[in-house]
Amino acid sequence: MTKKKKKGAASSASALFGKGTPLRKSRLFRKYFISLSALILLVTTGIGIIMLTLVTHHYKQQELQNLYGSAKNVAGLAGDLLSVSGGGDYVADYENALVIVCYAIKNFSENSDCDIFMTNTEGDVVICKELLDLGSEYVQNQVCSLHSKIKISKEQLEKIESGKQTTYMGEIDDSSQVPLSIAAAPIYISGKTPSLSGFIFVTKDNHQNLTDAMGRIQLQFVVFGLLSVLIAFLFIDAILRRFIQPFQDILYATRQYAKGNFSYRIPERPGSDETHELTRAFNSMANDLSAIENSRRNFVANVSHELKTPMTTIGGFIDGILDGTIPPSEHKKYLGIVSDEVRRLSRLISSMLNMSKIEAGELTPSFTKFSFSEMIVRTFLSFEQLISQKNITINGLDDLENITVTADPDMINQVIYNIIDNAVKFTPQDGTISVSCKAEFEKAVVRVRNYGIGLANEDLKLVFDRFYKVDKSRSLNTKSVGLGLYISKNIVELHKGKIYATSKDNEYTEFTIELPLRQN
Repeated sequence: MTKKKKKGAASSASALFGKGTPLRKSRLFRKYFISLSALILLVTTGIGIIMLTLVTHHYKQQELQNLYGSAKNVAGLAGDLLSVSGGGDYVADYENALVIVCYAIKNFSENSDCDIFMTNTEGDVVICKELLDLGSEYVQNQVCSLHSKIKISKEQLEKIESGKQTTYMGEIDDSSQVPLSIAAAPIYISGKTPSLSGFIFVTKDNHQNLTDAMGRIQLQFVVFGLLSVLIAFLFIDAILRRFIQPFQDILYATRQYAKGNFSYRIPERPGSDETHELTRAFNSMANDLSAIENSRRNFVANVSHELKTPMTTIGGFIDGILDGTIPPSEHKKYLGIVSDEVRRLSRLISSMLNMSKIEAGELTPSFTKFSFSEMIVRTFLSFEQLISQKNITINGLDDLENITVTADPDMINQVIYNIIDNAVKFTPQDGTISVSCKAEFEKAVVRVRNYGIGLANEDLKLVFDRFYKVDKSRSLNTKSVGLGLYISKNIVELHKGKIYATSKDNEYTEFTIELPLRQN
């Protein structure tokens, strides 16, 4: 039956946490997966926008720098040609110089795919590439209809001359409605004092080029972004699976414990982070719960047995007296047994009450000074009748040191009573008990040794557990409830002392009590 139950639990665990487990159905998994995915998408989108903005700005600045380079080259060439006009070896006169400048403008324009023109100092266009194309529909009477309408403002010319604004993006003048990339450079004619002769303007409508370039960049970014996001999602999925699995194991284990099945343990995976510590702590808690549950069951079983036995005895003898089964001559004998059983029940109930107070932390010592050795002697005297019946020899009572301790006399008397009761109980007929009481290192040390069958090592480890009995069949002593040593141990520890047992099989058993002489 147990095997089937364990198998069922294992199959349930396998179904919940097995290889085909739909972990994505976990609310915690979905919550973190959506949150992290949204965060990655948000960050990726933000980085993309910033990168596109920076790339666009860089592209525009680079374009303007290229245009300004062309403007400076043409302006320098025009300045050189106009400087030597009217007497130079290469240019016959100023008109010829302008023609050469026009050719230079045309060549630069065609090579750089830009519109280049020259203005005078007033901002009027005087030379453009169209003037050399006699068949152009835009040129009539040596006037270009495309450029003749352009008028550069004086303020703009002053900025260009001073170098404050040599490149910009916008309209070439007030009449233009097309935004352009514009670069301009002044033309200086050399001499004793260089004089301003005009300006070279280089313009380019790079809107379409910029759109195409940005389109390509955006496409590349989207492809790589989606690939990165996909890889990130896979990593998130793997990490969350590893992160969420212990919590699902804990959830399953909690449900098992709620059903009363404390046998399930969470699989411990290698690692040292908080989740692994939580798993180990949870398994440790499960071990404790299992021990508590076993203890509870044993407690109920023992209490039931301890209550049932005397109640059955009491009920049987009383019924026998009432119905006449037991003759009147035997009434006194059986009423004595009933009285013993009632006292046994009283001791059991008193012990259980003390045990409950101990476990609830409600048992508080009331400290006072008293003679430890006198208490030991008085307690032995209370067992005088039983000691005489078993003809037990007591050694050491005359040699006890007169030691005064600060403790709760009632509690300590209960401890001494339990130890002596245990010694007398397990000492055989005509046996010996030795006792000593000494002061050692600010402690009162009491040793009670009975010579008899002794205790096995496995019994020594459990002798102070509640309801533990060396004789499992209860044949040696049916009046023991197995709480005396458990209560004694807790009382001694409340006094910051120690109690322990040593034994040699088939020779002796010795209980030692160590109590501080004074309480801090």
